Amino acid sequence: MVTIDGEEVPQHISYSSLTDYLNCGWLYYLSRVKQLKETPAWWLYGGVAVHQATENWDKDEWNINGR
Repeated sequence: MVTIDGEEVPQHISYSSLTDYLNCGWLYYLSRVKQLKETPAWWLYGGVAVHQATENWDKDEWNINGR
């Protein structure tokens, strides 16, 4: 078992975890070991709104809901 600052590091590591570690060890430590959550960027909400609007338009356009 490997520990970092008293926290156990998993024996298996996913590709995304390895990429985080290789890009920035501090990012890996904070996100994967300490499990701190990052505040979403402001543009995430705009993107979600656009995707929801286009999905609704597609459903209406193609009459998917049987209306």
